[in-house]
Amino acid sequence: MIKQYIPYFIFLFLTLIFCTLILTAPLTANLAEKNQKNSIISLVSKLNYNLFQPLCHQKPERSFFAFGHKLAVCARCAGIYAGALILTIIYPFVKNINNNSTPSKYYLVACLIPMALDGGTQFLNFRESFNELRFATGFIAGSVFVFYLIPVLSRLFIRFAGELKLKI
Repeated sequence: MIKQYIPYFIFLFLTLIFCTLILTAPLTANLAEKNQKNSIISLVSKLNYNLFQPLCHQKPERSFFAFGHKLAVCARCAGIYAGALILTIIYPFVKNINNNSTPSKYYLVACLIPMALDGGTQFLNFRESFNELRFATGFIAGSVFVFYLIPVLSRLFIRFAGELKLKI
């Protein structure tokens, strides 16, 4: 039984770290701007933005701002991570952690359609989306991923622990 909670808490911890880094990027950028003598804060700020650069385009016009600086990710990615964090927190109250089954793939597809339509119609220049819609469609996608990722991670962890004959 305790095995099932380990992957859940690992995923929760990593999601919390990711979301914290996203939010601390504008804070450290603001502090670096105000205190230009402190190169450590400036370095932390640059590292924070660079960490997310491979994961997100980070376009300022498609990002939310805090402390006068953009978040480390765009509005859509912020929604994905926020949805993943919030649903990960409430996951044990919605689904039994011992249940490693995943929902039908149709739910995943259905929840990805709003994001695909929003991003696709914008990419094809049919219209220009806005940050609140980007965040909302990302939130839907990020929240549904949790119901697929946690069971898969649990199964992988149990298999890996069994192969190593770990007693957890």
